[in-house]
Amino acid sequence: MRFLKRQRQVHDVSSPPRAHRLVVIRWLSLASVLALAVWLVNLFFGGLLYLQSEGLVVGDPGTVSAEFPVTVQDVLVRDGDVVEKGQIAVQVTSQSVTETIARLTAEIAARQARRGELRIRSEVVDALLGLAANRQKVSTDALRELETLFARQFLALNQRTAAVEMNFRSYQDLETLRAEKRIGETEINTLSVALAEAERALGDLRALYDEGRLRIPVDGVISRVISNRGSVVRAGEPLVELHGNQRFVLAYLPVGGFYDVTIGDEVKINIGFQSARGVITRVEPVAAALPREFQRAFTPVERQQLIRVEFAPGEVPPPLFTKVSLRSLQVVPRSIGRTWRERRPWP
Repeated sequence: MRFLKRQRQVHDVSSPPRAHRLVVIRWLSLASVLALAVWLVNLFFGGLLYLQSEGLVVGDPGTVSAEFPVTVQDVLVRDGDVVEKGQIAVQVTSQSVTETIARLTAEIAARQARRGELRIRSEVVDALLGLAANRQKVSTDALRELETLFARQFLALNQRTAAVEMNFRSYQDLETLRAEKRIGETEINTLSVALAEAERALGDLRALYDEGRLRIPVDGVISRVISNRGSVVRAGEPLVELHGNQRFVLAYLPVGGFYDVTIGDEVKINIGFQSARGVITRVEPVAAALPREFQRAFTPVERQQLIRVEFAPGEVPPPLFTKVSLRSLQVVPRSIGRTWRERRPWP
């Protein structure tokens, strides 16, 4: 007897591998949609939820400039040069400074000559004072004796008059010498003070001019050479610009976000495909215009708050003026925690 094999019904056939693939595809689709939603939220609203800004790697700025009009003779540095404090950057000449030095030198010489004359006269007066005082004493004693003789009518009137005249002249000469001594001492003291101030001013001017050598104020890197050989530069105008060796990130912070930025917060500094750690060291109370490369086309000039971010120890800063982006390492916890504390009904 032959047994026939029962045929399977089509609607009863099960396919577990296919069902598993459908579940995986369903979850992958859901994850993709969720990832797309997160990316869109971060793209349009990420800057409001956590620190997300751009900045430039800079150093403490410095300039080489003169405090007087100068003519540039030679520029000894170039863009990108690593320089040290005290290094000569520009050699200049200044006609106004040269004329001022010559005038001060002549005034000092004239005052020194005048002080020498006053000292000579003072020594002569000191030598004559003793003789004049003795003369006046003798004249007074003689006049007193002659007055006694005149009272007894032993002396003629013309002799008494001559004695009085001599006593008057001796007293006048004595007081003249005393007055000349006082005035001479006062004039010497005043002239000495003026002479010291003129010599100090001349010394300061010579040190400031330094024979036309303008030096680097801080260790750093030359960022821009403004003047050229033969240029005539007014007082205060920069000739060379530089930045210090201590590099930091000057970042531009959008205000009105759903987060707080405080000193000491750690941030992530993204430099292309590389990253470094940084710490916020200062939050400036001012807003500044964004650099040209940060501005958007066909929109008004945007201004954002400035913050300073120092590189963490061990991190190697990138070159100056590198464009970087910042991300906060504390993305959501602080925002959610603050909202939770504000909304919860219990203390």
